[in-house]
Amino acid sequence: MAPQNPTTNENVEILIAEDSPTQAEQLRYLLAEQGYRVTVAANGKRALDAARKSKPTLIISDVVMPEMDGYAFCSAVKTDPNLKDVPVIIVTSLTSVQDIVQGLECGADNFIRKPYDPRSLLDRVDYILLNRELRKSKGMRLGIEIYLAGKKHLITSDREQILDLLVSSYEQAIQVNEELKLREKEVSALNATLELRARELEATNKELESFSYSVSHDLRTPLRAVNGYARMLEEDHSHELNHEGRRLLGVVGESAQKMDQLIEGLLRFSRLGRKSIAAEDIDMTALAREAYNETRVAGNGTSARCVFEPLPAARGDRQLLRQVWINLLSNALKYSGSRETPQIHVTGHDDGGENVYGVMDNGVGFDMKYYDKLFGVFQRLHSAEAFPGTGVGLAIVQRVVARHGGRVWAESKPGEGACFYFALPRSDRWP
Repeated sequence: MAPQNPTTNENVEILIAEDSPTQAEQLRYLLAEQGYRVTVAANGKRALDAARKSKPTLIISDVVMPEMDGYAFCSAVKTDPNLKDVPVIIVTSLTSVQDIVQGLECGADNFIRKPYDPRSLLDRVDYILLNRELRKSKGMRLGIEIYLAGKKHLITSDREQILDLLVSSYEQAIQVNEELKLREKEVSALNATLELRARELEATNKELESFSYSVSHDLRTPLRAVNGYARMLEEDHSHELNHEGRRLLGVVGESAQKMDQLIEGLLRFSRLGRKSIAAEDIDMTALAREAYNETRVAGNGTSARCVFEPLPAARGDRQLLRQVWINLLSNALKYSGSRETPQIHVTGHDDGGENVYGVMDNGVGFDMKYYDKLFGVFQRLHSAEAFPGTGVGLAIVQRVVARHGGRVWAESKPGEGACFYFALPRSDRWP
């Protein structure tokens, strides 16, 4: 239904009760464009005074207003002998059936649901105006008592008002249903896009893992040749070299060995993406102690005062999580080894939906401004000469924990040690 021609609306006066200046002005402008004469009041009390001074053709009232809300205002209009025939449209969120009951109780003629579409509002106004002659007819008013949410409500509305409310409620239900269908289509399209992106990401990761593995594997062949020829020179021709020549040959051998360690680290990192997770229940306290003992032996007997708190059990891949503990504990031993009394503290606690584990040391620490490099492959915050290593360990930690649906983070200050944490979903929430 199209709005009436503006030239026929000049004798129609619409009173707006709205405490929001912005919304009141938007509504006033919308109606004025159709040729209606519009009066605006900031609340129900002022609107009632305005209606009694100059009887409007139609009233549009918000519900939530200071001094007198929309329901009280509508009720006052409908109980005023001079205003009771003025149709009232209530603008409400219409969140429950109680809104309809309150509208019936106060005598409202129609509902507009927030947020409203301007065209729907104009159609509703046009509908009310075209049927206003029906509202002038006097009919028998019947009283009906209904109980809702433990409260008694007396409904004395006439049939035309109830019909209008039912029509407006039905229109709003249709509108809500259409909006829900639109949102459902949007969500479906978004899910399809996310699924496509997930497949593309999975394919890219597999390609990257395959590339890393191939490159690392292929690099080892020429590296073995370099290392082999260096040994042959050292064993068969070292007497022909002077001191500097033998030193340089030693540098070649050491560099080849470091390169082999880096390649091995890259291979270990790339294998993580291909290994499927064999989930099982894990005693994390026992696993952490086992990893510490292994790490201490591999570190040529490096010892530290290590305190283990009881750790919450986890569910996951035992071998992968063992690598997490080995990398974190070996780092703690390495970076605290220069202290007179190296100290390591292993903690764990249940933090609601996840278990949090921590490895703290009193070592050299690091500057948090370089934090973004911490978990990257081959990223180092300290020199390889002072602290040997490949720079892959923390990247492996992050990847393993991420594959278990967890997260990794760290805190530190230079010279004051470091705290590395990782969180895993609780065993009862494991997917």
